[in-house]
Amino acid sequence: MGFVHRNAQPFFMLGDKKIICLLIHGFTGSPADVGVLGTYLHDKGYVVSSILLPGHGTTPEDMLKTAWPDWYGAVEEEYLRIKKEYEDYHIVPMGLSMGGILALHLASNYQVPGVVCFSAPIYMVDERAYEASRFDNDFIPKNNDPEDIKREMAEGRFSYNVMPTKPLVSLFELIDKVKPELGVIGAPALIIQSTDDNTVKPESATYIYEQLGSENKKLLWLKKSGHVITLGMERNQVFQAVEVFLQEIFTA
Repeated sequence: MGFVHRNAQPFFMLGDKKIICLLIHGFTGSPADVGVLGTYLHDKGYVVSSILLPGHGTTPEDMLKTAWPDWYGAVEEEYLRIKKEYEDYHIVPMGLSMGGILALHLASNYQVPGVVCFSAPIYMVDERAYEASRFDNDFIPKNNDPEDIKREMAEGRFSYNVMPTKPLVSLFELIDKVKPELGVIGAPALIIQSTDDNTVKPESATYIYEQLGSENKKLLWLKKSGHVITLGMERNQVFQAVEVFLQEIFTA
């Protein structure tokens, strides 16, 4: 892996509570996408861990060498590491976009006390994503305004401005693997989705909610946010919903 961009660094913050929030970023993104959420949770006393997924934070060419088992393997490795190091702590996986799917996959394999998904994909808006396996080129350009990219970098974000095709195909393989696993997940779940998401179709959240085996599950809709709701204009609502969720599952 090449040099990791300064805006894409992983982070770990100790807190007073014996609850660890494992924050997982999305496809082509970085921990910066969940950084403000991490700071909020840390200020509330929670321990926060956010890793950089393999192939991310460097160059799109690095990501071409990775697939979903690599991304999930990194999440699982961090989960097992903190579980071993902090034996009497509770670990709650929380994921943005693809990170939400990875969090659900983790919840299907381990007894977690809760799971949170932000803008998790089952259905994509960009139809080109479904044709990725037929593309001859290695990358699909994102429909991002160059000025938006410059502004986001200045604000501390880091994300690739292209979608690597082979990893994109692998993302759909991950989604197909997780869909039948939803019914075996019994952990309390919080799903948050914007109706104005330009990347993930909102019906993705409905699908996840309806298929989850959890008795305790909540679906929160946002109306003014885009895809990265952890940085959007309704982020305070998102953060407060996460805090309420954590309070509920650990005081029930």
